[in-house]
Amino acid sequence: MKNRTFKILIVLCLTSFISCSQDNNTAKSKDIKVSNQKKEVQKNKTIKSESHRYGGWYCPDNLNGFPAVDISNWKDVPVVNGRMPTKEETQNGTSLIFVDKKKYPNAKILDITMPKLASFYNKYSKRNDLIIVIQAINVDNDSIVGFRYLNGGNGSARLKDVKFLYDNEINMIPKSRFVTHNIKIKANQDVIWDVLTKPENAKTLQPIFDKNNTLTSNWRATSNVNYHYPYTGVLTSSYDGKLFGNFYIQNDYANLHYNEKFLLLENKETQITELKIVCGPYGDDFESQKLILNNWAKKVKALSEKE
Repeated sequence: MKNRTFKILIVLCLTSFISCSQDNNTAKSKDIKVSNQKKEVQKNKTIKSESHRYGGWYCPDNLNGFPAVDISNWKDVPVVNGRMPTKEETQNGTSLIFVDKKKYPNAKILDITMPKLASFYNKYSKRNDLIIVIQAINVDNDSIVGFRYLNGGNGSARLKDVKFLYDNEINMIPKSRFVTHNIKIKANQDVIWDVLTKPENAKTLQPIFDKNNTLTSNWRATSNVNYHYPYTGVLTSSYDGKLFGNFYIQNDYANLHYNEKFLLLENKETQITELKIVCGPYGDDFESQKLILNNWAKKVKALSEKE
């Protein structure tokens, strides 16, 4: 990992692929025992101790609980308006933060109708990310919003750090879509990881996305995955590694908020691993990139199952 703080924060989220919920100890309030992951963060002094821990969640890998959303569909995401969400609603993708009213009797919702499209400077991706705000609350006189990233996953921040977009700003955002693909591979994730990341496998996969062989011979030296999209722009942040038993790759780029996410979820009993892919957003080349990524995933599957 090239950004140590990014790595520590992402650890908190890889423990849960359903949601960053209080039930699975990825983010708990003060009165509940702090998880080992939180202790590690506090030990490294990356998060300042506060009266509550609802602001500052970062779970970009939560692709099951909060899948990617195309820009044209942002208004259609489920939300809870006019009241605090139930605990069930914070675990099924409808909302994010559950507040125990017995512990925080003065907690209340903010007078904001959701969803809202907003911009948020993400210090981990090192860029302004588009987010969909799905929750706005006040706890201990602290205004907090819960949101989902367009490219999948979720997070939270203080209201003052989020900029809601005006209609004219939203209308200027190019229409684009994400390629999402889930493929089951009969191999353990270590084998698949080698196919995804070892440079010696790049030549076998390259013809799928580079039919005319236009890439320079050393293109793989600047990438952590055997896949390449030519219109990404400058790489702003990168992560790849195994945390809490699951491999994950995320690359953030400057152009059009472009992202690459590759997540491996292994079932030890069936010995089948699910490769989850989210790449984009793409514009007019969506269909061609969808075909490329699907064919690329099939080749990854074939190479992995051959081992």
